[in-house]
Amino acid sequence: MTNRQKHIAILGAGPIGLEAALAAAEAGFSFTVYEAAADVAGHVRSWGHVRLFTPWELSASARMRSALESVDRKCPENEGCPTGADLIEHVLGPVSELPQIREHLRLGAQIRGVGRLGLLKHEEIGSAVRAQRPFRLLVRDAGLENYELADVVLDCTGNSLPNALGDGGIPALGEDTAGDFVERDVPDLNKETAGWAGRVILLIGAGHSAQTALRDLVELAVTKPRTRILWVMKSPTPKWGLVLDDPLPERARLTAAAAQMAESPPNCLRVIRGTVVESIRKLDDRLEVALRNVDGSLERVIVDRMLALTGRVGDHMLYRQLQIHECYATSGPMKLAAALMGAGNGGDCMQQTSQGAESLRNPEPGFFILGSKSYGRRTDFLLRVGWQQVDEVFQLLEE
Repeated sequence: MTNRQKHIAILGAGPIGLEAALAAAEAGFSFTVYEAAADVAGHVRSWGHVRLFTPWELSASARMRSALESVDRKCPENEGCPTGADLIEHVLGPVSELPQIREHLRLGAQIRGVGRLGLLKHEEIGSAVRAQRPFRLLVRDAGLENYELADVVLDCTGNSLPNALGDGGIPALGEDTAGDFVERDVPDLNKETAGWAGRVILLIGAGHSAQTALRDLVELAVTKPRTRILWVMKSPTPKWGLVLDDPLPERARLTAAAAQMAESPPNCLRVIRGTVVESIRKLDDRLEVALRNVDGSLERVIVDRMLALTGRVGDHMLYRQLQIHECYATSGPMKLAAALMGAGNGGDCMQQTSQGAESLRNPEPGFFILGSKSYGRRTDFLLRVGWQQVDEVFQLLEE
């Protein structure tokens, strides 16, 4: 089989998956893009109201711009930072509608697992036999399941699974049954005012998503003064993601505001540091949450809503029957994780560059993890790195 005859399965129709689709179309490969959501960029839509830190020039790839210009569509070029909704409206949505992409796009198609035809994980280790067998994908589409085959798989599914709330990264007692009381995405308070105004809200997390939600909740409390926020963070001395001489003004403003509110909380806010969630219990239409402090003591609080913004990880169960070498610390692919650690770039996304095509190879031939998922638990991924990864993978596929 020549390279051009190989069929590529692209998992995820977000910024990296659509970039990969454009690259596949340009190179003349047969390909299918699987997106679990009902429309493209399902995860981006969940935070569509949130503004990116990066300006437009860093939010749309050269390949996307060129493809859209070929049909007389132009990406914005101003220095402002788009929201997720802006990115979908002006870039991701129009790219998905291009003829060379649209006919290969499967919306509402969730990949439940990827294996090798006739092989388990521990079989044919280091053998050329694995490369001769196609990948076998379990696809759930419109409530029905079926198997589909591919010669190459590009996992562009991103970090889709929220981290658990309990100490040590496992679920808190009762977390799995807390249901609708626990929100895992930054709420759009302009559209969801009634659900948050005048409530007692427990906010968990200290990263940029939690900081964004905090800023919005405090603004809501100005007009809805009965709103109360309990802000819980694991670290007694969080670093807020502050970057010296930050090149991204939006990020600098957010982190500075969060640090200021933590040091001098407004009346609507109580800051609780060095604390983890021990248990969650339903009380009719409210929650009782036990918080464990560093000295082991418990404090129980009664809240109306709980906002858990403690980060997300990739779904690594997708490829548990494949020979993927994962980093023991980050869960990213081992070669890339080692290269990133060796680069010693300080953990700021703006300093990130691609680590080369070889860093993307796995022991499993033809399987590549791209985009934010490739960075595992690191938080310094930048979109332009994902686009560089796409170029590098297709260079490998051309060999």
